[in-house]
Amino acid sequence: MQQQPYRSGSRIDQAVAPIEMRIPSFLELCRSYGPNKECLVHDDRRLTYQEVDRQSSLLARQLLSAGVGKGSRIGMLFGNQLEFLITWLAITRMGAVAVPISTLSTSAEIRKITKHADLRLLIATGRYLHHDYVERIGAAFEGIQSAAQPLMLPAAPYLREIWIWGEHVPSWASPIDLSNAPLHDEAFLAKVEKEVHSSDVVSIIYTSGSTADPKGVVHSHGNFMRQVTKLARSYPPYFATDRLFSPMPFFWVGGLVLSLLNVMRVGGTMLVSDRSGKDLLDFLERESVTYISGWPHSLRAMAADPSFPGRKWTSLRGGNLFEALPDHLRPADPSLVGTALGMTESVGPHTIEKRDLPERLRGSFGTATEGMQHRLVDVTTGQVVPDGGTGELHIRGDALMLGMVKRERSEFLDSDGWYPTGDLCSWREGHLFFHGRVDDMIKTAGANVSPRELEAFLAGQPGVAMAFVSGVQDPKRGVVPGAILVPQPGRKLDIEGIRKAATTTLSSYKVPRVYVELAAAKIPLLSSSKQDRKALIRLLQEAYETELIDRGEQRRK
Repeated sequence: MQQQPYRSGSRIDQAVAPIEMRIPSFLELCRSYGPNKECLVHDDRRLTYQEVDRQSSLLARQLLSAGVGKGSRIGMLFGNQLEFLITWLAITRMGAVAVPISTLSTSAEIRKITKHADLRLLIATGRYLHHDYVERIGAAFEGIQSAAQPLMLPAAPYLREIWIWGEHVPSWASPIDLSNAPLHDEAFLAKVEKEVHSSDVVSIIYTSGSTADPKGVVHSHGNFMRQVTKLARSYPPYFATDRLFSPMPFFWVGGLVLSLLNVMRVGGTMLVSDRSGKDLLDFLERESVTYISGWPHSLRAMAADPSFPGRKWTSLRGGNLFEALPDHLRPADPSLVGTALGMTESVGPHTIEKRDLPERLRGSFGTATEGMQHRLVDVTTGQVVPDGGTGELHIRGDALMLGMVKRERSEFLDSDGWYPTGDLCSWREGHLFFHGRVDDMIKTAGANVSPRELEAFLAGQPGVAMAFVSGVQDPKRGVVPGAILVPQPGRKLDIEGIRKAATTTLSSYKVPRVYVELAAAKIPLLSSSKQDRKALIRLLQEAYETELIDRGEQRRK
């Protein structure tokens, strides 16, 4: 039988209300849920669907009054807060482009993204948890303290304004006050919203690419709304009565689309919290959580809390905190619960996971979602790989990105529209199995870390001739970055100084957790004279485990 060139996803028939594939229509649906239906709960703060519509309308009209128009790129620096949702909807409902920025970003990374994305406006929270974002933004742009309005900054030539949500707004920014009446009324906003099309850009999501350059993934309203609709029909699915808790950050697609917009699509409630341990579990019990979904390391921490065994999860019906589920909903073998495979470029999952897999399909990542197509390609020959073989996964379909910021489509798509994901996979009985990354991307605590980005940064530090970065196994986070540094001839490296430089320049999840200094003559080589990567990874892992033991955090077996 001839090998098919690709596999297409199948339809899932969980019924959801039909809407046009654009944010204004999504908001129209949200208004139908009633004035008192809770949309988002953040610890002790609550936001109904009516309030999120009203407040995002006010902010959207303030943006229009400030001269923001269709296609204007607006940066957003928020945690999982009510203000994130209000701001994202305000921007997108009037046709501007929302560009979320990770709250883990350093001043240098904020500056880099602001310039790379050609941001016209940056909207940020003043503080979140223990982070001072006014201070961080101020440190990102030289001369901002004395800059006139509108801003004209060499480091961000398109940036004209910065708006701060909160107290203590500096002279170089404007405070957000929704009590200020906008120049434009709701009737004018309604006319603006009618001009927003499914093909318009809705968001640019920044993710760690395979190079040191920022990777801004461009998506349309249609991309987001088609994906949210598919998820609402199939993942898991959620219902209007559900109250979902997930710690995944809203500034990435896992938190924004897979969680927040997904549960909103059916009129459910999103729960988020800044708390941990007993206080977090108290919050979830009080809020009658029905679904808990998160990364394994965060779920392990919840289940390990001393107060966990005595909890009464009377409303819980699903999720992957299996220890909390009642017996009749708990899988007999959690390792036979499939996992979806996804990425920013496909607005999250492009496969549908299967819950109760037979033993022969253990480790499956499911099948293609509706509207998406998969094929496997040999990384050497470029030929389609038959069943049983391993190749790089290529995808295309109705949730695939429009493009990347400042990159030609020919740089990342082939002539038939296929996107090479960098994932090494194989087929078995129509199911996809994941075997690693072509470029050895490090996946740590739900985030992607590019080894090349870290290697370029470390190679620029004083005395470093070469750097090798790889992931090492960690008992809490699963995988964390580690670095081997080769000194220049005759130099002794200041490892502590390099560690401090990394901490102040890189996002916290990118900072290597272990550093090994290795002379060039000691680098293990293969018979081909190339670096023995497996030996280098073993060396890093052994060094990290020794460090954990020294800190009293011996690796769990």
